[in-house]
Amino acid sequence: MKYLKENLNLKYSEIAKLLNRNDRTIWTTYFNSRKKFSKKFVVRDNKYFIPALIISNRSLSVLGSIVSYLKDNFNLKYSQIALLLCRDQRTIWTVYNRKRKK
Repeated sequence: MKYLKENLNLKYSEIAKLLNRNDRTIWTTYFNSRKKFSKKFVVRDNKYFIPALIISNRSLSVLGSIVSYLKDNFNLKYSQIALLLCRDQRTIWTVYNRKRKK
């Protein structure tokens, strides 16, 4: 959401429509992300691309959708996903296993 707002200059309503989320949720998430990472994202070539359609699926959380996509499509290890998302490996394992139980 931070990337969509700052790098692509989309409005909150446009981001909400794209990601199938509420405008207020988008604003809150963006506001919180600015606290954690105030600088604009620098986009580099990366072999891991996550389509917006993946995040728009409301059956999983945003993190759950991203973790599932990376694990299922790129066959990454939990530790690799954790590094990419700056999360603890145990969190990634928990999120993915909750998805599998659904």
